[in-house]
Order: sequence, then C-alpha cells, then structure tokens
Amino acid sequence: MKQQDLNRMAIFLGQKLPIPQQEHIADTIRKIEVRLQEKKINKFVNASVKEGYTKALEILKSNDVGFDKYHELKTLQSKSIAAIAVDYLKGECAQEVLCNIPLK
Repeated sequence: MKQQDLNRMAIFLGQKLPIPQQEHIADTIRKIEVRLQEKKINKFVNASVKEGYTKALEILKSNDVGFDKYHELKTLQSKSIAAIAVDYLKGECAQEVLCNIPLK
C-alpha cells in the first residue's frame, strides 16, 4: 500500500500523522511554489487560493505552528488554507490535502 493511501486512512480513522521532518516541509514548500506558478491561479476566481498559498508558504518557511493572524487574510478560503498549513506542521493534516486545493 502506498504511503499516500496510508495517510488518507489515518485521517479517516482519526489517527495523528507524524510531524513532518524538515525535508518533507521543504518538499511541500516546493510543491506549493509550483502551484503558485500555474497560470490558472492568477484568475480572479482563484485569488483567495493564491492568497492562502502565499500565507501558507510564510507559515511553512518559518515553521509557525502558533500562527494566529488569520484576520490579515481577506477570505474564508485563504484563512482555511493557512489553517491547513498549520495543521500540516502539527501532523494533523497530510501534505496531499494542503498541496491539492482545487483551482477553478
């Protein structure tokens, strides 16, 4: 069984994932940076995803598990993406969830 499938099962079973190591965080940062380079993310309808991912990069780069500045973000979606980044750092969310927010 793939690690991705094991992570999904752990989430559904309420199990906590391991806290990501620095190399996993670096990989996640790289994947988010690639997402921010996609042309679709610059569409107006995806502005909140772009804002959320931009804040998620800040959170991941500073390893800020105590992030509480959600009021700085404009939309519920961007606040949610930032919260997912914090959850990822705490081992409460899989990388796949954070890196695969759908674009319109």
